[in-house]
Amino acid sequence: MVFFDTHCHLQDVRLAADCEAVLARAQTAGVTHLVCCGTRPADWDAVLNLAQRHDAVLPMLGLHPWYAQQAQLDWLDLLAKHLESGPIGLGECGLDFMIPEPDRELQETVFRAQLRLARALNRPLSIHCRHAWERLAVIAREEGLPAAGAVIHAFSGSAEVARAMQALGYHLAFGCTLTHPDHRRAAKAVRAVTEDRLLFETDAPDMPPYGAAAETLNEPANLHLALERAAYLRNTSVEALAAAVYRNSQRVFGRMK
Repeated sequence: MVFFDTHCHLQDVRLAADCEAVLARAQTAGVTHLVCCGTRPADWDAVLNLAQRHDAVLPMLGLHPWYAQQAQLDWLDLLAKHLESGPIGLGECGLDFMIPEPDRELQETVFRAQLRLARALNRPLSIHCRHAWERLAVIAREEGLPAAGAVIHAFSGSAEVARAMQALGYHLAFGCTLTHPDHRRAAKAVRAVTEDRLLFETDAPDMPPYGAAAETLNEPANLHLALERAAYLRNTSVEALAAAVYRNSQRVFGRMK
C-alpha cells in the first residue's frame, strides 16, 4: 500500500532539525507524497526549500488565521508572486473563531482574498476551520471554490457538518486523532463522508496518535494509523480505502510541483 499525507508542517522548528530522518521514516512507511503547508510569510521560504530538495514534498503557502493580524500589507502580493512562479498550492488558510477575541471581519477578508487567488490560479486550497462552519459555508456559496479542489484539513465538525461541507464541494481530511477512542464525533464524521471526498493527513508535528507520550511529535510515518482506524469505522478493508483515498489525493494535489 502507498499513502499520501495531504497536510503536514515539515518546516516546523520541532521537526526541521530531524527532517531527513522524518522523511526517511515516511518513505519506509509507504508515504509517497507529503503536502507541506506554510502558515505565514516567515515560513514560506522554508517550505519552498524543502520542496526543492525533496521530490516527495509538495509545497503550499498561505496565511493562517492565527497570523492574520501580524501580516504586513504586501502579504497578498508576495503570496501571488510565489504561486505564479510554479505549481504551488494555497494553504494553510481559513477561519478560526475559537481563538480568544477573534477578529472575524479580518479573518474573513484574508480568507476571501486567498480563496479568490486560488480560484484565479486554479490551485488546491487547504483550509483550517474551527467554530466557523456557517461562515465557511456562506463564503463557499458566495465565492465558489477552486476547480482544483478545496480541503478542510483536520476536520473537527459533526457528521451533519461533514455532509453539508461535502455537498458544497469541500474535501474533508482526517488525521491521527481518529485513533483516540474518546473522539466519538470524529468517528461519526468519517463515516459520513463519501469515499470520493475523503482524504487523510497527519498535520505533523501536531495531532499525534492515541497512546503517544505527551511530548511525542507526530510525523508522516504515522499516517497509516489514521487510515486503518477509518477503514475499521467504515467497515471496509484498509487496502480498498487506501487505494481510493490515494486516488482522491492525486486528483487534488497531483498537479503540484
